[in-house]
Parts: sequence; structure tokens; C-alpha cells
Amino acid sequence: MECPPPVRREDGEIDWAEAARKYLDVVSSGHEGAAVRATLEVKRMASHAPDPAVRLAVWALVGLLDRSPPPRLQAAASQALCSVVRVDGGKFADEIVDAGFLPVAQRLLPESEEVPQRILLRCLSCILSFHATSRVVFARGGGAEVILDLFQGCSGATKRHLVEILSALALVREVRRLILADGKVEYLVEAISFGNLVSRTRAAQSAGLLGASTNGRSSLVEMGAPLALVGLMRDGDSSAKLVAANALGIVSSIGHHLPLIHQSGAIPLYAELLKENPPLAKDIVEDVFCILVSIRDNTGAVLENLAGILTGQDDLAISSAVDVLLALAEYKSIITFLKSSGVITVLVDLLQNRNHDVVEKVTGVVAQLSYEECIREGLMEAGAIPILLDLLHGRLEDLTEFAAAEALINFSEDPSCREYAPMLQRVPELSAFRDHLFHFRISQGHLIQSARRRIEQRLNSQ
Repeated sequence: MECPPPVRREDGEIDWAEAARKYLDVVSSGHEGAAVRATLEVKRMASHAPDPAVRLAVWALVGLLDRSPPPRLQAAASQALCSVVRVDGGKFADEIVDAGFLPVAQRLLPESEEVPQRILLRCLSCILSFHATSRVVFARGGGAEVILDLFQGCSGATKRHLVEILSALALVREVRRLILADGKVEYLVEAISFGNLVSRTRAAQSAGLLGASTNGRSSLVEMGAPLALVGLMRDGDSSAKLVAANALGIVSSIGHHLPLIHQSGAIPLYAELLKENPPLAKDIVEDVFCILVSIRDNTGAVLENLAGILTGQDDLAISSAVDVLLALAEYKSIITFLKSSGVITVLVDLLQNRNHDVVEKVTGVVAQLSYEECIREGLMEAGAIPILLDLLHGRLEDLTEFAAAEALINFSEDPSCREYAPMLQRVPELSAFRDHLFHFRISQGHLIQSARRRIEQRLNSQ
């Protein structure tokens, strides 16, 4: 039996209603070869047919699969559906799900031969990507178990589709619990490294969610998730890097897992994120670096990478790095590393930056650090005092001048700064500010806490 050509009207246009009727006749005829050829014709014309004809074809194709057709016909029907679901960014995905594709696919997959199974998986992957709610339906209907069972012994081509499907399903909480309970976290880790970039990013997001629990975190580390996430940070686009960086922070930054971030080479990659400039990148880097400096071996690497950004030409990246450094200044563990990392010299150079935002932030960091004796020595050696004096203009009306005055007062109280003490004592702005700072310290009971943040709060509330 031959596959009939499309029916055309007198005006040369295809009569889609008649074509659909003839397709149904061919599929119902029981002639496998003609049905395969007709189904592949549906695949070819999927992007050209009007919506009503495509919807009719969807129901016919799902119905054909539901009858457990021979392998060639199953493969052809799956290919046709895959073409349909990709039309206009998945606008027919709802129709395919409504036609009952998900339970049909779930039933066919375990019993299918390799080639039709792979094509069916590709179709399922497309639907789960375009149709988010179908992930929950398929997962809760037992589909997740079917997919996990298919991993064992599958070929490389099939595994690609499996990891892409798993990355979509793992966004569902019940699937993550199943993966952990069945000891199949390794498949989720594979999904971070294998597949298209969108799928790998989804898998990284799922790993971050799974890593929120102690058991999940331990299993992910055991299966090599940190290295997989570092790979995505290195190779991914801006969005993928952020997701992977956040997940790595969750998975590796607690307890005995913390050294993995340094060991996996992730610290320079976190620093590079600051050059991407979105606020979320800065928040992620700040959180991770503040945790990292709790371990001595990490501190030097963190500060050296920040120094590398501070010596660059990108003012937005410099500003972000200064914000991170200000957060780190709260931690005593960084003090002994500041001089050896070169950060102090860089900060003094940045006090003369042409960007007001950068100068304001750097002055705040210098004020914060000036409470430490060994840091004052380094700042003085780098020539900070004359530059800080130049930042005073007599009014103390902005945060830069407040911070500069605060740092200079700390220098004036340091016996090791004797050569500058007489000059600092004669600066009128410092005399007025000294009393304010003294009373603030007494009232708050924090003799070494920077006043800058309190002043900033007061100014912002006006």
C-alpha cells in the first residue's frame, strides 16, 4: 500500500482536513510501511500545517503509540511528535500532554528497543523542557522510577536524553527524595556535566536544592558534584555560572566539605563572577568567601584573587570586590594575610581612583581596617595618611569624609605614627569628629568597631 500524496484544492493549496482523514485511514489500514511513510510525512509538514490539523495529528500520533506499534512505526510516531512539540517554542506541548502522551511513554519506554526508545526519550525530553507542569505529573505518576531504572546499562546516546529528562524531573522535590533514597545521586551529578547547557543548569539547581540537607550534601560530595559544578562554572554562560556557583557554595561550604572549594580550583572562578556585575553574583561570592576565610588555607587565595580584580580597570567589578572585602574585614582571620596578599597597597592606590563610588567604598574599608595595629602600619607604609587628609574638605558631609576622618583618628591614637601625630592633632575636622567618635564608642561598648556603618544608617534615614 502506498502513502497517498497530500490532497490539493483547485487553488493549489493543501486540503488539510482531507489530508488528515487520509492519514487516519492509512494508519488504521494495518499496513506498516505505508503508515511509517505517512507518519514521517506528518513530521515533515508539522511546522507548515494550520493549528487544527496539527492538533488532530497529535491525537492520532498519541493514539498510534498507545496501540504499542511495531518498532519502526513507534520511532516514526515519536519523531513526528518531537517535531510537533518544537513548533513555535512548544505551543502544542499542552495538546500532546492532554492527548495522554505521558502515561503512554511511561509504559512503552521499558519495553522498547534501543532506537525507538531513544527517539521516544528525545520526545519526552522536549515536552518536559517546554511544559513545566508535566514534570510533576510524570514524576508523581511513577515516571521518575522508570527513567532512573533506564540508566543502568544504557548507551551514551540514550544517556544524553536520560540526563536531560532527569534534570527536569529533579526540580520536583519528590524526585530529589527518590534519587537520594534509592542511592542514585550519581545520575544527577552526571547530569551536571552531560547534556545541553540548559539541562546542565537545571541539574546544578537541583543539586543545590538537594544539598540543603546533610545527607544530600554528603552524597553529592561523595559522587563528585563539586568538580562537576566547577566545570559548569568554567564552561557555562552567565546564568549557568551563577546557578553552579550558588550550588557549589551550598554543597561544599559547610564543615569538612569546605576545603573542596579551594581544592577544586573554584576560588578564581568565584572572583571572576564579580566581573559579570549582576548583584546576585556579588551576593553569592560574598557569602562563599566569608565562609571560606574561616579556614586559614583558603584566606590567602581569596584575598589574592580579590587583589587581582582591584588592580583591574573595570570600576563596576572593583566596586563589587570592595563590597566583598568590606564584608571580609569583619573577620579577624584575614588580618595576617592582608599585607602578604598585596591588598593594602592596592587599597591605598584606589583611594585616588577617579570613580567617586569606588573611593567612597575603599575609604570605608580602610576605616574598618584601621582599627588593627598591624594594618595601620601597612597603610602608613603605603602612604595612606596624606591621601586620607586630601579627602577631607572641611565639612564632613559625605561618607567618604566620615570614613577618612575615622581612619585618621585611629592613626593619631597609634604611638607608631608619631611623625604624623602633631599634624593630625591640628586638623580641625578631626577635632570635631573625635568627640563624636569617642562618645559613640563608649555608648555602644565596642571600642574597635567602625562608626561608619552607624553614620551611613543615619544619613540614609534622613
